[in-house]
Amino acid sequence: MGSGRFALVLALGSAAFLGAAVLVVLALATLRWWRGRDQRREVAFVRSVIHSIPAGVSVAGSDGRILVANAAAKRLLGGAPRNVPQDEWSTAYGLFLPDTTTSFPADQLPLARAIRGEEVTEVEVFVRNRNVPDGAWLSVSAVPLRNGGNTVSGGVTVFRDITAHKLADELSRRLFSAVEQTTDCVFITDRDGIIQYVNPAFEATTGYGRAEAIGQTPRLLKSGRQAPGTYEELWATVRRGECFKAAVVNRKKSGELFHAEQTITPIRDDSTGQVSHYVSLLRDMTHHIRLTEQEAEMRVGASVQQKLFPQRDPEVDGYDIAGLVAPALATCGDYYDFIALPDGRLLLVVADVCGHGVGAALIMASTRAYLRSFASTQIRLDETLPRLNALLLDDLEDRRFVTMILALLEVGSGRLEWANMGHPSGFVLDAGGAVKARLASTRRPFGLFHDVDPPRRPGAPGYPATAAQPVGDDGSSVALDPGDLLVLLTDGVIETTSPDDREFGIEALLDAVRANRGRPSKEVAQRVLAAVRDFSHVRPQEDDMTIVVCQRRAVPGRGRVS
Repeated sequence: MGSGRFALVLALGSAAFLGAAVLVVLALATLRWWRGRDQRREVAFVRSVIHSIPAGVSVAGSDGRILVANAAAKRLLGGAPRNVPQDEWSTAYGLFLPDTTTSFPADQLPLARAIRGEEVTEVEVFVRNRNVPDGAWLSVSAVPLRNGGNTVSGGVTVFRDITAHKLADELSRRLFSAVEQTTDCVFITDRDGIIQYVNPAFEATTGYGRAEAIGQTPRLLKSGRQAPGTYEELWATVRRGECFKAAVVNRKKSGELFHAEQTITPIRDDSTGQVSHYVSLLRDMTHHIRLTEQEAEMRVGASVQQKLFPQRDPEVDGYDIAGLVAPALATCGDYYDFIALPDGRLLLVVADVCGHGVGAALIMASTRAYLRSFASTQIRLDETLPRLNALLLDDLEDRRFVTMILALLEVGSGRLEWANMGHPSGFVLDAGGAVKARLASTRRPFGLFHDVDPPRRPGAPGYPATAAQPVGDDGSSVALDPGDLLVLLTDGVIETTSPDDREFGIEALLDAVRANRGRPSKEVAQRVLAAVRDFSHVRPQEDDMTIVVCQRRAVPGRGRVS
């Protein structure tokens, strides 16, 4: 072969090699392009999937830089920026511990732990920031992001909004706590009436423990006191899906009966709409019914007692006499009376039974009956007192007693004979308002000792330190001159306290009387009680209050009592 032919062959061979090489390069380039396109398509597909997921998804590199955050993540986190250093995540995004006030430690966040190679599941994180002002609850899970060599190259976190679930769960806990703590009995049965739940109030009220009640039917409370047809009506009502309400009489485990208001409510299944359970609420009304009955009795007692007080003030020539009582309750233990004696004298009475209420009112009624009985027979005062004490001593229980002040007025002369059995002092004021006489205690209260008369020597046991020297066997006496004023009262008047615990006292009483001298006796009594109420301000009245006022006019009358 000549050299020229060799050169031609070599040139043709080189061109063929170069052409093949170009084809290979083109083929490789084409292959890479196709592969890149597939990868781009894969990446685009993956991004599309991530952004379409309703849960929040974010991906961070090993350096903590956020690489990917889908739309849900931005929404749930309030649109916070991505380029935030890892140690500032909690501050930037407003991430808190479940107490909702303590900032979540940045290094303990699920994504931070995943970057360190940990897998974290269902951690609760509270989010509150400028764009989520009311806060939201997130359940966060995170896993490490690993490369082909199983080396951690970052982390992936997924979080979902559990605010509604959290609120519902909290509401359920509160409702359960309320049912557990309510004082009303609550029990739940299935549709066949088998008890499945009872609250503590059911146990306390009925005496049946949970273990005893669950699995039973409400028949264990049956008393046999219900009207015929009650239970048939109950079942017919609730099986129609309607609420049943009735007043029932049930029986406790001890056999004791109790009255209750019962409400039975059908509960429907959310999926089927069919009644699946019944919730029964029992409100024990026994105490309420007893109180209602007692209040009715008190009203009747008060009505009866009011008729025992003088229905009108006495009309006595030359005198203006009036009385007023203010009970602390519907009934009271205070007593005042005006008893016209056959010989023309007038007996003024103010008494106080220890305590107040129905019991004190009954004692007061007995005291009034005894005293009026003795007065009608014209028994002398010194004979009346021991007899009245003996009767009350038999009637009164331990620690009960009656204090009393009696003022026997001889209307013609104005002579006032009095006796005080452990009662607050009465006072006689002259026309100028000065205290003319103090009608202090000279005897023991009724119902405590067999003898109301104390030993007749000062300092001896039972002898009142403030007692005046008695005048005659009937007690002490003083003359009511024209212009004089007599005031008798119970301790509820002078012992009323102010908000700072000061007592109204005797001086304030006398000042109130002096300030109203010249007015009718009824008005004087009313204004004194008004002064007492003003002194106590808004404090409730703790004791009965009674006051009697007797004024002798400047011009003497004929001494007639009517």
